[in-house]
Amino acid sequence: AGAAVIGPSDVPGISPSVWGSDGSKWDVISMTHSLTEARDVPLAVEAAGSLAAAAPEHDDSGHKLWPTLRQDGPSVFRWAVWEMAKTAKRALDAAGLQPEDLAAFVPHQANMRIIDEMDKQLKLPETVAVARDIADAGNTSAASIPLATHRLLQENPQLSGGLALQIGFGAGLVFGAQVIVLP
Repeated sequence: AGAAVIGPSDVPGISPSVWGSDGSKWDVISMTHSLTEARDVPLAVEAAGSLAAAAPEHDDSGHKLWPTLRQDGPSVFRWAVWEMAKTAKRALDAAGLQPEDLAAFVPHQANMRIIDEMDKQLKLPETVAVARDIADAGNTSAASIPLATHRLLQENPQLSGGLALQIGFGAGLVFGAQVIVLP
């Protein structure tokens, strides 16, 4: 999990947010049911109290069909790179900034190739630190931006007080971006 505590300030530290969803891609990340042998289900999942929400369905032969996450990887990749670069530019415009005004770029840590391609699409100067926490932490889902921001500041304390463009996206396909002053 990741969180940030926001308090009163004499100067603005959070830009207007740019957010939304792309319902035309509703099916590229979804939950389906598929045939899974009971031995393939991790013991922790079988023993968890959350199984009621993820209870298996059964096919016509009585076999258990377990909930399974399905993702059309190439479609999600293309959407994340091209559409999120546009969203990031809209967030910079909303903040009245250019890429060279940034100290850091902290995208959702879903995939290193997505991060690298967004960096190229935004034409970020080499002076902008790009969070790549995914290399060590993996995709930490909704916590990825706060965790990557924290790590970036640990490794680069001189970024404190600088501007960071943060952008996240996920299933749905939903997205949000904003510029913040780094703590």
